[in-house]
Amino acid sequence: MNVPTVRQLECFVAVSDTLNFRVAAERCFITQPALSAQVQQLEQTLGTRLFERDRRSVLPTDAGAGLIDSARRILNDLNDLTQAAHAFASPLASTLRLGVIPTVAPYVLPGAMAEVAARHPDLRLLLREGQTDDLVEGLHDGKLDLLLLALEADLNGATTMELSKDRFVLAVPPDHRISLASRCCCSKMGTACAPKPCRYARPRVPAKLATSAPAA
Repeated sequence: MNVPTVRQLECFVAVSDTLNFRVAAERCFITQPALSAQVQQLEQTLGTRLFERDRRSVLPTDAGAGLIDSARRILNDLNDLTQAAHAFASPLASTLRLGVIPTVAPYVLPGAMAEVAARHPDLRLLLREGQTDDLVEGLHDGKLDLLLLALEADLNGATTMELSKDRFVLAVPPDHRISLASRCCCSKMGTACAPKPCRYARPRVPAKLATSAPAA
């Protein structure tokens, strides 16, 4: 069974939009005779007249008016298909949905956004700020592509990449007993240690980037 070509559908839509074969030909970047031939071939393939035309006017037939929406939809679907294929070929030229926790967003995103935009101008970045559990759920449900959060989170098997470590420091008055201890951990904060100046420091907490794809 013969089916319409993309070029035939483009000419059909152009004539329907302009109701003028000369203008439609210019829009399709072809000559008017070539456009007329495309429309005639489409009419032969479909087995029906699409336009009534004379020297003064061009009007769609009932078939032409009834089929034009289908032609537009097919061309739009083909355009979507092409864009989707380009997205697979260049993942950073499409839409990326990033989830980030509130304790990280204001410190990381302001500086990172400008650099991301400069390096990947075609990337459309959609941000969602939320609590860890909600973001992880969105990742596994396919509503988010990447998460930026702390290492302690339960990611349900998501693939992770460590980006940085954040150091936490406890500040106390100079005469506090902790400031006179050599080194303390959480379990020793209630007891005095060796009399040597130091500051209490909690181990750094890595920030991680997570995706739903399992590790190889």
